[in-house]
Amino acid sequence: MVRAGAPLCRTKAGIKGHSHLCAALTAPFSQPIRADMLAGGQRSNLDEGIMRSGLRRSAYHRVIGIGALAAVGWLGAGSAGAQLPQNRPIPESSSQDRVWCENRQRTFAADLRINGCTALIESGNLTRSDLAVSYNNRGAAYQERHDLDHAIADYDEAIKLHPAYAPAYNNRGNAHQAKGDIDAAIADYSDAIRFDFNFVQAFNNRGKAYQMKGDIDRAIADYNAAINLNPNFALAFINHGDANLLKGDLNRALADYNEGIRLDARSASAFNNRGTAYGRKGDLEHALMDFDEAIRLDPTYGAAFRNRGLAYQRKDNLAHAMMDFNEAIRLDPKDPQSYTSRGNAYQANGNLEGALADINEAIRLDPKYAGAFQNRGDLQEAKGDFDAAIADYSEAIRIDPRNPSGYRARGFANFYAARYGAAIADLARAVADKPADAYPALWLYLARTRAGDQTAAAELAANARQLKPSEWPYAVVELYLGQRTAEATLAATAKPDERCEAQFYVGAWQLLRADRPAAIESLKTAASTCPKDFVESTDAQAELKRLAQ
Repeated sequence: MVRAGAPLCRTKAGIKGHSHLCAALTAPFSQPIRADMLAGGQRSNLDEGIMRSGLRRSAYHRVIGIGALAAVGWLGAGSAGAQLPQNRPIPESSSQDRVWCENRQRTFAADLRINGCTALIESGNLTRSDLAVSYNNRGAAYQERHDLDHAIADYDEAIKLHPAYAPAYNNRGNAHQAKGDIDAAIADYSDAIRFDFNFVQAFNNRGKAYQMKGDIDRAIADYNAAINLNPNFALAFINHGDANLLKGDLNRALADYNEGIRLDARSASAFNNRGTAYGRKGDLEHALMDFDEAIRLDPTYGAAFRNRGLAYQRKDNLAHAMMDFNEAIRLDPKDPQSYTSRGNAYQANGNLEGALADINEAIRLDPKYAGAFQNRGDLQEAKGDFDAAIADYSEAIRIDPRNPSGYRARGFANFYAARYGAAIADLARAVADKPADAYPALWLYLARTRAGDQTAAAELAANARQLKPSEWPYAVVELYLGQRTAEATLAATAKPDERCEAQFYVGAWQLLRADRPAAIESLKTAASTCPKDFVESTDAQAELKRLAQ
């Protein structure tokens, strides 16, 4: 079985890889895409959608990393009603300021717009309604400069002047979201909808906020509302696809992305996201075609380069993968996800020091990135430093306690380190998370027997009811329950990977029976024939070391 966090995954039946790549590109992946991956875990990069003065919506890149979902490009400003009323006389000295503040053609830099809006605000010539528009537009310009505190202060003023001004609530929601205050953002989007129940962008934005909180059903309801209000709103279909991807409904996600592309064939993000869905279905050729198109449409799209690199890595084309990861980092040197992706490629090439340097940089860029800690744990494990691996897995769990792969990885690491009591708790969670996966059940049995727990066999028998007797490694279950001999277990294998695994499990069984010489021979065979990213290889080497072999 591929070890938790291995840099490359194998696709034989029964294998449940945990790596960033396995989670991204195999249908039976173990690490599900989560709605909160903006803040940590295996996530894609965040391209902030920037609001334009005049309250015109701007659709920037939305990125779904090939193994992770990110909400981007959805920070739309609102309706077109943020232009100052033209039927009211404007002093000649203020006319240019008004042009800058409104920025109807979206041509003026943020600083110029701020200056124009400030001049209007200080002119004393505006009504309360016009002042509200000017504060709102200046807030949008501040947000484009990533000055969120000044942006929120201006939206506050706009709302004080005009308490029913829906675009200001929507824009303030965007700013709160950018600061990570999702509850405040949802409250503002809800007020925007309360004052304008036809506010398409507010429904879309609130849907993305719900999605970030993990409330996918509410997110889908809001996307549906946006689509009902505007059936030609391409971004709402793309967001709807994201939500279906989160739910694991790949076919519906593809249908949504197809519609988004039909409505906006120049949306690089739509192609990137559809490529992600194809990747998760294991259709790497279509995934690569979509990533190529995303890059053609936007050669500065770093996440598309990263995603294409992951697809190439899945095809074992590490040279091309590395080129794409390098380009992704060049385009966005502050994206931690690209560093973890390149780190995984380094690890696949055997360059553990290069991998460690990249993953350390990812953690430096985002200390709350649980996936980077888990990847570093994998590296420490590959180097044989199980204590360091356990520490990193524990930090990943602290940051993201809902991610089951962290517990599974830590459970294996504790087993390698002969900390069987600690391993039991984590492996029990892994069994509960995937009761139809035989591997955690086998390792839980081994941990309990090593710890002297007399309930191990009864528990394995109970867990076996969820397994398919016709599939590997059920023969090992029968061996451990006394229903099959070691010779019959070895004979039940059909593939080289299964044969190497069988040698390990037979060796572990021989150790339990105190048949040390036979166990050593079996474990030596497993260590020499199993791929290095198999948990059986890792523990065979650890067991032999403990046996001083």
